[in-house]
Amino acid sequence: MLISWNGETTPDVDLETEIRAAHAAGFGGIEIFVPKLAPYLAKHTARDLGRALRDAKLVPVSLNGLEHVNMRTRADLEQVKIECKQLAQIAADCGCRDIVIVPDPRPQGMRDAEIVAQSAEEVCELADVAAPFGVTLAFEFLAPANCSVRTLALAQQIIERANHPPLSSTGEGRGGGGIVFDTFHFFVGGSAMTEITPSATRLVRLVHINDVESKPREAMTDADRLLPGEGVLPLEAMLRALKANGYAGAYSLEVMRPAYRLRETGEYMADARRKVEQSLKRVYD
Repeated sequence: MLISWNGETTPDVDLETEIRAAHAAGFGGIEIFVPKLAPYLAKHTARDLGRALRDAKLVPVSLNGLEHVNMRTRADLEQVKIECKQLAQIAADCGCRDIVIVPDPRPQGMRDAEIVAQSAEEVCELADVAAPFGVTLAFEFLAPANCSVRTLALAQQIIERANHPPLSSTGEGRGGGGIVFDTFHFFVGGSAMTEITPSATRLVRLVHINDVESKPREAMTDADRLLPGEGVLPLEAMLRALKANGYAGAYSLEVMRPAYRLRETGEYMADARRKVEQSLKRVYD
């Protein structure tokens, strides 16, 4: 299985340093945190990035991520499409398959059916932008109470609709992409284990793996995330359900705990990889 490092876990570490450290810690993949691209590309090209990743034996799992992708005005969506095209070109040049896309807050009073209809169309349009570059989109549902898409079930509805819209006037269909399953967002956002079905799992492009400290669920935030096995998430049950329903993709460590960022980068990464590996071994062995 592919164990990946997510660059948002260490946002203050530059991309070149992060690539070296992820390789040294034994990771097989990396999610490239989009804010790190501009400083890197000021001195290098995206093809240089691809070579650096190959030299470090790191699979570029995703560019993470493109924000504000749904609930947009027409003018706002056009700007997001410009950003999507720029990222798709970078992804293609460095050999990356997916761009993680992130939803916006829910407009007041908007129902789930309206969220699904508008979000699916927006995802479709963005997928059309990325497709010529051979790049696909991975939609991440988020836990915060004000988020427009909080559960796996709702994300599944959006992506299924985006992947199978009515045929266009040219007779060609369009495709929307897949889903990012984050263990923290799944638990805190109120998804149910029964939502992990074969049809949902077929859409999962990537799993973000993490844990969370013990506190009331409504009070849990990204800052409360822990390394796998250190918290109260039913992590093994989630991973077993994903495996049983056919998931065989990458697992990427994503933790935003400020205290962890004070640790020495190499030591932190090595410890994190061990914790991910231990959690996965309990399921896959």
